[in-house]
Amino acid sequence: MPAGKLTDRAIRALKPAPKPYKCFDGRGLYLEVTPAGSKLWRQQYRAMRSRDGKRVQQVLALGRYGSLADEVTLERARELAAGARAQLRAGRDPMSDRRRGRGGEVSSLRALAEEWAGKQPWEPRTARRERQILTHWLPALGSLPASNVLPAEIRPVLPEIEASGRGDTAHRVRAQIGRVLRYGVVRGLCERDVAADLRGLLAPVHSEKYATLTKPEEIGELMRAIEGYRGDPSTEFALKILPLVFTRPGELRNARWGEFDLQGSPEVGPLWRVPGERMKMRRKNPGEHLVPLSRQAVTLLTDLRALTGGDPNGLLFPGLVRGKAISDATLGQALKRLGYGADRIVPHGFRAMASTQLNESGFAPDLIELQLAHIDSTVRGVYNRATRLSERREMMQWWADRLDALRTSTVVPRADT
Repeated sequence: MPAGKLTDRAIRALKPAPKPYKCFDGRGLYLEVTPAGSKLWRQQYRAMRSRDGKRVQQVLALGRYGSLADEVTLERARELAAGARAQLRAGRDPMSDRRRGRGGEVSSLRALAEEWAGKQPWEPRTARRERQILTHWLPALGSLPASNVLPAEIRPVLPEIEASGRGDTAHRVRAQIGRVLRYGVVRGLCERDVAADLRGLLAPVHSEKYATLTKPEEIGELMRAIEGYRGDPSTEFALKILPLVFTRPGELRNARWGEFDLQGSPEVGPLWRVPGERMKMRRKNPGEHLVPLSRQAVTLLTDLRALTGGDPNGLLFPGLVRGKAISDATLGQALKRLGYGADRIVPHGFRAMASTQLNESGFAPDLIELQLAHIDSTVRGVYNRATRLSERREMMQWWADRLDALRTSTVVPRADT
């Protein structure tokens, strides 16, 4: 597009190209279109460099084009550009003023990160995790000016975290810094996400599978050990119920009595409805997860309800802290007491145990994945959840009987074989 006044219609028609390109509005104001399709306002000007007195070209970021609250319209970009030119006429460098935080602008990377964190719609668990990640890099980088952070300034922090044996944390830190800087781009405070330049700096993290047991004789031995476990009722019952439902440990630990129907209807039977907000994939699959309850699970839950009182809002497995459930570490320690350390099986490993046995026993993979809540949010996924409940009930009862059989060293064949 030739230099000249831009219009909203012309801007909306701009398409990304293999390389960034500029569309000028006049008097140094231009729009940069990136290969990813972003349209970023820039004000180009010349200012005196303090160290040698030479006039050099500077580029001031004014924000991303758009009409949303955190975007900059064409009219607003012209106002910001005019303000920058007024600063120049007054003998001030707009870039220097921004770095010092004049006019209420964010000055430091710490201030930008805190503003970014304050605007995120995190759930409590996510907020705790993200704020913990902030503590790994803000002490070293927080005092840097948000407007001109360099890759070379970020680079030393990441290998130091990695060298301490926390490679996964180092990757999370780099990703979080990138999110903060991209927020700064939208705010018109940063030129770009310079953390993206550091991709490849860290060694890849290979996720390890959860330790589990898959051989029938090993499962039988484990179930005998669990049967003989005696301890705090919350831990004891959670340890006995988890293999029967094979949900994620957190989904069971934080369960409340109002989610359970131990009587059930003739069509549906006893059922546990796990609220969508407690599911790992809640963003993609916001609906509740249905867990058919076997006879064995109902018996355990009935006994547990007699101990706790069964208040609909009450936790099934209260911990030592009032209002809090037992932790995943509590279940892990209980397994360890039984002689099953983290190298043999962890609480999450009951899912892989069930999946392996059910697949080897001929159950439909789709059915198993549905019960594991490894589902998609498509129409097909919703349809399957609604129509295959009776099949899942049969599978869950077979699995409970299978665990009993392995515990007593007997054999339970498939009903359809």
